[in-house]
Amino acid sequence: MILVDLSLPDCSGIETCVQVHDRAPGVPLIVLTGLDDEETALEAMKVGAQDYLVKGQIGGGMLPRSIRYAIERQRAAEEQRKSDERMRLLTEQLPAVLWTTDTNLRLTEPSTHFLASDSNPCAGMRLHDYFETEDDNFPPIKAHRKALEGESVSLDFRWKGHSYSVHVEPLRDAALKIIGTIGISLDVSTQTRLQSEVNAARLVQQSLFPDVAPTIPGFDIAGAVFPAEETAGDYYDFIPMPDNCLGLVVGDVTGHGLGPALLMAELRAYLRALASSRPHAGEILMLANRFLAGDLEDHRFVTLFFVRLDIAQRSFTHASAGHCAYLIKESGEVIHLKSTGLPLGLIADTIINTSFPQDLEPGDVLFIPTDGMQEAHTKSNELFGLDRPLDVVKNNRAKSSAKIIEMLRQAVCEHVGSENTPDDMSAIIVRCLDPGDQ
Repeated sequence: MILVDLSLPDCSGIETCVQVHDRAPGVPLIVLTGLDDEETALEAMKVGAQDYLVKGQIGGGMLPRSIRYAIERQRAAEEQRKSDERMRLLTEQLPAVLWTTDTNLRLTEPSTHFLASDSNPCAGMRLHDYFETEDDNFPPIKAHRKALEGESVSLDFRWKGHSYSVHVEPLRDAALKIIGTIGISLDVSTQTRLQSEVNAARLVQQSLFPDVAPTIPGFDIAGAVFPAEETAGDYYDFIPMPDNCLGLVVGDVTGHGLGPALLMAELRAYLRALASSRPHAGEILMLANRFLAGDLEDHRFVTLFFVRLDIAQRSFTHASAGHCAYLIKESGEVIHLKSTGLPLGLIADTIINTSFPQDLEPGDVLFIPTDGMQEAHTKSNELFGLDRPLDVVKNNRAKSSAKIIEMLRQAVCEHVGSENTPDDMSAIIVRCLDPGDQ
């Protein structure tokens, strides 16, 4: 600290305090002078002195106490200055507007410790004038009136082309009497616009999934996709093919959300165009891979299982790009239908083979899931695995394919303990019935 007299060889009077304080603003300053003058003492305090002591009037440890108090007051003032600076930076960078009103809904100046900013140009203005309306039912005004009655109100509304999320609380004094309102508002226009775009993408994607499963004598067929988010990277489809055949497709783009959903839509278009003129599943996937490879980012790829179901012969062939399926025989035997090639998007000229034909007999069930079902896990990371879904299918094979898929979803949700799963899930199930049955 600095102990200074007001009469120095090169400076005198209050100017002494001014110069010393300017040179060392963070150091506490005490004036020790022979001048016993009240006005000079007040001026010294105004320009930064912590205390004003008069020579000849100091005794009983007064000087040491004054020094200690001056140091502590300076420390407290510095902490307050830092706190105010932090609050100023916070309120300048916070993407929100804070305000208070009185009981007549006039905007008031908030405390500088609450909102460190320049003077509020709207102080004194009625909310009605600010919002340019006399309608008491206008949502923000109605919310403030409820706050004056002691209610906390949150609302979303649009005003002058922007979307806002607003919260209003009653403002109370030390005796808990309501003396006005306090509110905070966030401009959520960007988030609202993005959500609208995602909702539009979700509706478009849903329109690409089959409305209904095909009705074919001797077969019971169903498929479904359960997105982890608004849009999914999973894909399933039923594609009419030449020679009274039906294409069954289940695919999984890495990740989930809007990006994978767009790739899924592109892949769907390729497969439908190719399946209309080519009979071999392996050739269809190889050509689709060539088209798709140039559009995929390095970290993305697609696993896909394609079945060509020959309705008349009651048999099928398949081609698989890194994707597995299962044929559950009427006897309970499970035949693992393995991949016949690499996932799509990894190598442009990869070879994907077509399997040999396999007969379907009454009681057989063809089960084509995505890995989101097997990889669903509990909080302790216990996977749902493969045995559980296979048991669900085997134990409920007498039920409809649509019912079995719904039971699979319920079993996964019960396992993870939530209706929301961490990844997209899809499946197609084909039950082979007696010829002529539906």
